[in-house]
Amino acid sequence: MRIWLISLFLICTATISIAQNAYREPIYLAYVQGDMSRWEAIIRLMEERSDDFSDEERKELISYYYGYISFLLETDQKDKVQDYIIKGEKHLNLLLKSASNDVTVLAYKGAFIGFKIGSNMFRTLTLGKERVSYINRAYKMDSQNIQAILEKGNYLFQMPWILGGDEKEAVRLYEKAVLRMEKHQNLKQNWLYLNVLTTIARHYEEEKQWQKAVLIYEKILQQEPEFSWVKDTLYPAAKRIAAKNKK
Repeated sequence: MRIWLISLFLICTATISIAQNAYREPIYLAYVQGDMSRWEAIIRLMEERSDDFSDEERKELISYYYGYISFLLETDQKDKVQDYIIKGEKHLNLLLKSASNDVTVLAYKGAFIGFKIGSNMFRTLTLGKERVSYINRAYKMDSQNIQAILEKGNYLFQMPWILGGDEKEAVRLYEKAVLRMEKHQNLKQNWLYLNVLTTIARHYEEEKQWQKAVLIYEKILQQEPEFSWVKDTLYPAAKRIAAKNKK
């Protein structure tokens, strides 16, 4: 399975402020501690009152479905994916009725179509054009919207080159998203920021550019020293290989 951006786990979106998001801290802790059972429990708590959600609350819940589905795909738990895709699309379609030109919602719609493809690659030809249509529409409307940037990057990263994939351009977009987050967002307890950086570092690992990967992991740990996946696994391994290659 290719890295799904969100490499593992995922998402507290750029459109939701700290004041609006009562779940920001527990979601962030679930991410940095690698505790996806806690992530799923938060989703269930939100589902209990989702019938009365505002558009922003609904968008927040979609972001958590988005993250959890990405985790399920990355860890090859496809038996659970479809249920969450259906739930997420239910809320997405409600948002599209009330906010049909919301760039973040359009980008998410493209992402969920991508999840369908990810759970069954035989659907690439039937759903691929629809996915690209939503993503390109979102990016054309606002090329500075973080979710639109990420979804365009995700598409380019995940697709084979023969179907339009381009890893180098995808990484450039991920780096653009990082710069946007650093310029415009409060990075405290922002797990998406950590995730995008991790995705970039893992790309450099695939390219055998170990020193670049090490530098990004160090940047991540400066922001969040307790990010267990990077601290205990990714960074030590990359540092060891980088040091060995120097000799």
